[in-house]
Amino acid sequence: MRILIVVLIIFGFTGCKEKMDYSYRIPEDKGDGLMVSTLEKHAFDTIRFEQVNADICKGKYGNVHSVLLLHKNELLVEQYYNDWDENEMHFLASTTKSFSAILTGIAIEQGRINSEHEKMLNFFPEYSVLAADSLKQRVSIKHLLTNTSGFKWDEHALAVDDPQNMGVQMDKKEDWLKESLELPMDTMPGTRYVYSGPNNIIVGEIIRRATGQNVDEFANENLFEALGIKEYDWFFKNGVCDISGGLKLKVRDIAKYGLLHLNQGKWQGKQVVSSEWMGKIFEPYIEIKHPLYSCYQWRMIETEYGFNSWFIPGNGGQIINVVPELDLVIVINADNRRIPKDECIPLEYLVKALTELHPECKMN
Repeated sequence: MRILIVVLIIFGFTGCKEKMDYSYRIPEDKGDGLMVSTLEKHAFDTIRFEQVNADICKGKYGNVHSVLLLHKNELLVEQYYNDWDENEMHFLASTTKSFSAILTGIAIEQGRINSEHEKMLNFFPEYSVLAADSLKQRVSIKHLLTNTSGFKWDEHALAVDDPQNMGVQMDKKEDWLKESLELPMDTMPGTRYVYSGPNNIIVGEIIRRATGQNVDEFANENLFEALGIKEYDWFFKNGVCDISGGLKLKVRDIAKYGLLHLNQGKWQGKQVVSSEWMGKIFEPYIEIKHPLYSCYQWRMIETEYGFNSWFIPGNGGQIINVVPELDLVIVINADNRRIPKDECIPLEYLVKALTELHPECKMN
């Protein structure tokens, strides 16, 4: 009986429901600003998509909730799995971190922040004692956005749900900002990439102090309203908005956000964020491990096909992938947090399989 229960639980987490039709469905025009079309009209490989879709349904990639694919500003694929649909808001996890970059740019354009080179400690005069640290004096907003702040931090040494993981330990703290600012320095700012949630906590507070608005309010007025995003949910702790991983959005709205990056800050003819700043977001600043580079929260990878691909990942299987050279955006949402790594294929392989549907990216 225990074996049967385990099998049923695994099936519930990793497979599509029985007797359900998960074949390719043409996306619907819902009047939300997303134009729709079909794989066939864009010369994408429909036969291969059916195989990819079948693999998703079999649980090959774990507990996938949704897959959206957009080409030349048109939505070609909008598939939902495992009881998810377009009306639900999905947690973005660390994909949320990308919002610290775009909102910083908007604040700079409005004159609220001088530039990304402004020093971190300028915004926290009450922490003047920290200025005694010559390395900490050097930390700029750019260092925070590129994860090169130099703080002593490692949230990848242990499993993401391990009680001793530094990220888990930080979540238990009452004052995230204080804990983040008081982290000891480990390296010269700008010299080494270290993935860090505290960097974003600090950026979020810089945005709040510079604009006089909480991050959720600033994002709504200057980004979400322009994109027609009406429903969202931010996690707060003791009044601090979690721009490190606390945002929920509907999947079609995530796709709009991806298109904004593909189109260099423009949405439906309006320049929401300057193309100059969007260029900075995607500029590779430091090598993580070849062929992977750190940008402003996003990461860039040099692909085997000769083009560059930008993506922002989140815990559990959240991915926004933008490929300007192919005019392509891929959005994946999943929840693989409780699935052992050896029981499903990493989602970057699903991104690769979807990218290879593109007519200019055929497999040899």
